[in-house]
Amino acid sequence: MGMNLSDIHPDLPSGIIEIQEGYMKSITIDGTNCYLSGRFDILSKLDDGTFAIIDFKITTPDSEKISKYISQLHAYKFALENPSSGKPIKVSKMGIVSINPDEMKLVDGKVIFTTTPKYHPVEEDTESFHNLIREISTLLNGDLPAVSKTCSLCIYRSKF
Repeated sequence: MGMNLSDIHPDLPSGIIEIQEGYMKSITIDGTNCYLSGRFDILSKLDDGTFAIIDFKITTPDSEKISKYISQLHAYKFALENPSSGKPIKVSKMGIVSINPDEMKLVDGKVIFTTTPKYHPVEEDTESFHNLIREISTLLNGDLPAVSKTCSLCIYRSKF
């Protein structure tokens, strides 16, 4: 905490890290009975007074893998801007820092690795995020499919 984001990677926006591993919970999302809760990696207050939410992933930094995390960052943004309690904050930047070990060594019983972090900014797409949440809400609130003797989940559920 207290470190500038741009010290982690020069492409990250300039701002001081205020919270590491923070928890959040949102209000109910309009048109659904869903709310969002979870834990984010870093929240940083930017020079303009808004905030950046940054998530760290230990993965190879290819665009297919990175794209899978976009809705997660939008969920953090929604929850921080629409909290179930406390003061809302404006999130103006979202991004992922991918870390893929370049080299690993075992030193005195500890694994030490070196890496070059890569920053992947995430563009805001609120409409797609809300569409996803509405689809999830519809699925969760819909009827269960008919039980099938060949469905392993159905067989498992029938035991309880």
